[in-house]
Amino acid sequence: MILTNESQRSKILFQPATTMRASEVIYDQIYLKIASGDLRPGDTLPSERELAEQFHRSRPSVREALRMLQQDGLLKISLGSAGGAVVQSISLKTVEEPLKKLVEIGAINLDELVEYRNINDHTCARLASLRRTDEDIRAIQATLDAAEASICTPNSFEKYDIAFHTALAKASHNALALLINDVIVGLNTDAFLQSIQGCSVEEHQRINREIFESHSAILRAVIKGDPDEADRCVDEMVRLFRGYIS
Repeated sequence: MILTNESQRSKILFQPATTMRASEVIYDQIYLKIASGDLRPGDTLPSERELAEQFHRSRPSVREALRMLQQDGLLKISLGSAGGAVVQSISLKTVEEPLKKLVEIGAINLDELVEYRNINDHTCARLASLRRTDEDIRAIQATLDAAEASICTPNSFEKYDIAFHTALAKASHNALALLINDVIVGLNTDAFLQSIQGCSVEEHQRINREIFESHSAILRAVIKGDPDEADRCVDEMVRLFRGYIS
């Protein structure tokens, strides 16, 4: 669907930009229209002039917002009389930054993020227990070896935590599960790091040790080829994670 005439374009209404930088508010509103499906791939946004009137802001502010949306892969802007800002398909390659924006503005809350990560972690662990190769096992074990060596190094352990989940997702041999993992785990890690900022060094090391042990249990289930046991181990890992961020 392409919004080409005035009556169609007038259906997409925005609120006046009144807070923050005008370009950021404009960005947020247009992004939410895309994320919700109100604007679909192939739709053409109203003209720059029309958007400026709807937002009650200057054309330079609208132009900056459109530029940011294009930079994030959400719009394609072409010049000329037949040009305009056309909505693009949201690929997983361009999802992480917009998802961060949704979390920042409260459109997705932390509980929803953790809940969805739980679903993907279970998928990855179950599939990995059924499909893993010897090379997959070695790759997962390598992340655990590095994590164990960095338990007492707070700023290093988290990157091996992420590496574990990436290796586990790769062992699922499901491309979609891997791509979703790459997006979701980073967002959850950001939330985790914020939640433990006030912890003592000893408490941080205890948490790292618990995470390491939960990951090791998942690997043991994967090596056994036991998807049900892998499920139970993921449940325990998620229980721990919820406790850290609550």
